[in-house]
Amino acid sequence: MKTIILIDGNSLMHRAYHGIAKGFIPVWEGIPIGMVYGFASSLLNVIDNFRPDTLLVTFDTRAKTFRHELDEEYKSQREKAPDDFYAQIPYIDELLASFNIPALKLDGYESDDLIGTLATKLAKEGEVKILSADLDFLQLVSDHITLLKFNGKIPILYGPAETKARYGIDPDQIIDYKAIIGDSSDNYKGVPGIGPKTASKLLQEFKNLDGIYEHLDDLPEKVREKFQDHREQATKCRKLATIKTDVPLDLSAPKFSFQEEITTAFFEKMKFSSLLNRYQKLITNFDQPRHIEQKKDSKKDTLEDQMCLF
Repeated sequence: MKTIILIDGNSLMHRAYHGIAKGFIPVWEGIPIGMVYGFASSLLNVIDNFRPDTLLVTFDTRAKTFRHELDEEYKSQREKAPDDFYAQIPYIDELLASFNIPALKLDGYESDDLIGTLATKLAKEGEVKILSADLDFLQLVSDHITLLKFNGKIPILYGPAETKARYGIDPDQIIDYKAIIGDSSDNYKGVPGIGPKTASKLLQEFKNLDGIYEHLDDLPEKVREKFQDHREQATKCRKLATIKTDVPLDLSAPKFSFQEEITTAFFEKMKFSSLLNRYQKLITNFDQPRHIEQKKDSKKDTLEDQMCLF
């Protein structure tokens, strides 16, 4: 089957920006380009490890989305990235163009929604792997869709079994799980006072949020009161947590292939000599099969450990 890689571009940019070693920040024509270097390095790792037939990258736009219409406080607590972050974005665009990798974005939707739509459609054609630091994508996981993250060069794959092992629930329960516990990074609270363990236990017993509300009388008094008092909020949070799978996109995806001359010129221009060496070796060995050790997820990992892409 085909291997289809979908990269959450915003997630990878932030990991590249913050993950590059502070003692090693390359500069090009007076501009720090550590994010570009880190993004390119991760891109080479992805191609080397997974030999994709199709490779797409999605991005947010600056436009507000339907989630902001649902909740004006959505993501409102997030601080603006530093100026040198935005200064590097044109070079990320140039990097992807040099690889002939489509970069998709659409006003009104988040990168997550584009990936959700692409993943559900393209899963009919092959094995889809989503590269992101965002565990929201677990709601999309299936027999043909996995969430991929790197820890160094050793990938961690979340499939249905890994999702259940970590949270005690199935991927199709992740939306309601987030609706209950909330998401501080996206600035919605869920049902205050209900933590991950309780949420997981309730979903194991009652299947979904609707099932919980149908059995309020079966809940302990304090838990019942929390759900009663925040029913409207929980319903809204479920909508906020849901990744769309019906975004109007052109789903024609070109086969990935190298543009050696163009990519080489980009690496030479940016003076990424070590990345150029890796790129040339990758082209030479691309037809050789790869066997990748997959690191198992551990509940002991901290959130920062889980999100590490470098």
